[in-house]
Amino acid sequence: MTENTTTQLIQEVVDHVIAEDKKALSQWGDKRDHWVQMGGDLLKGIDKVISSDLRIVKDDGSIGTYPAFRVQHNNACGYYKGGIRFSTGVHQSEVETLAMLMTLKNALHDLPYGGGKGGVHINVREHSKRELKEVSKAFVRMLQNQIGPYKDIPAPDVGTGEETMDWMTEEYKVLHPNQPFINTFTGKSIANGGTKGRAESTGIGTFLSYYYLVEAVLSGSLSVNEDHTERKETVKAIGEKDNVIVAVQGFGNLSRAAAIEAANCEMKHTVIAVSDSRATIYNETGLDVEKLAPFKETNDRLPNAEELKELGVEGEVRDPDAVLTLDCDVLILGAIEDQITSENQADIKAAILVEGANGPITKEADEYLESKGKVIIPDVLANAGGVTVSYLEWVQGFTNDAKSKETILKDMSDRMKNVSYRVYNAYFSSESDVTMRFLCYKLAFLRVIDLMKRSGKIS
Repeated sequence: MTENTTTQLIQEVVDHVIAEDKKALSQWGDKRDHWVQMGGDLLKGIDKVISSDLRIVKDDGSIGTYPAFRVQHNNACGYYKGGIRFSTGVHQSEVETLAMLMTLKNALHDLPYGGGKGGVHINVREHSKRELKEVSKAFVRMLQNQIGPYKDIPAPDVGTGEETMDWMTEEYKVLHPNQPFINTFTGKSIANGGTKGRAESTGIGTFLSYYYLVEAVLSGSLSVNEDHTERKETVKAIGEKDNVIVAVQGFGNLSRAAAIEAANCEMKHTVIAVSDSRATIYNETGLDVEKLAPFKETNDRLPNAEELKELGVEGEVRDPDAVLTLDCDVLILGAIEDQITSENQADIKAAILVEGANGPITKEADEYLESKGKVIIPDVLANAGGVTVSYLEWVQGFTNDAKSKETILKDMSDRMKNVSYRVYNAYFSSESDVTMRFLCYKLAFLRVIDLMKRSGKIS
């Protein structure tokens, strides 16, 4: 979603709280409406944008120049927190939008963080490891006085990973001798203070957001408004199937983990397709995703037809966009933004769509799919597993008490379950014109502006 779409949705939440939900923040008395609007106006703004062109000497002796940004959106809930992208899609407006989403995501999941995001406009595939290391170090130099364990805590995102975070941590340590440094970045390697389970946490959390939806509906514990009866029955029917058919867009860290989690779930799930930017691998009877995963990790791509045979994986190679329109029950969107648009929205067959990526469904397509009775689990709810484990890594850095992978993922899962159940209870008891995305924004908004008021930012 674009920045305009995000700010528009924030204003819609403001208008709804003022006009239709008089119980919310009623303790504020006569000034409630004024303070709600003020909080909305503050949330639609940005605290700070740091930007610069990073310059490095490339391997061939030429100078490479790369626009870089760090956006600190809002810190009412805690220190700024958000990933760093290395991608040709990076531009200031995109980073600002993602920072806003991080504020809302952290607030929704009750994490002690505000929202931040960073990025460098660079094609990582066209650069050597040494060049990427130099860009990483230059990025830290740009931000050396703007980040820190009690200020702004970056993490990996698209195009970056634990190696990038290790490089950045080292550069920060060099720039700040005799100062705390280990908690300035999360998503580091385990040997460098990282947390076990971080790499797969976003994907596992994405799958669990769907699993908890089915679990909540099948439990019969939800209060369901008649406007949502059809959607409840849709979810119930999928949960009662002997075999749930799943397609997964993407096969990076997030999507691999989500696909493997689906394949190993106690409920019977069959993953019929995975994809990357080059191809979709499809098998209507199911793919062996655990055999595909090591190939993708090693080669940074999915195998071709001949390589599938060598791996002993049955499947056919299709166009990369084919994964979106397959006949399936659940579609996990784990690639990049703007994948379902007005051009392909009518071809979407999945009943439940899960946004592992940020903004994979455009506003127009979102409205269309909602009108068709699809159940959309929004990014702000679904993909918080990574930042939740980043929080656990941040805590670990203070205590020096490294937990086991099982303990970390159990903690993350429990937190995701609590938030998911709260959202699903509120969603199914709401009226039909309230989407799950809108509801998540509303719950997050109410927490942020309550803390703004308590801290004196709204008065």
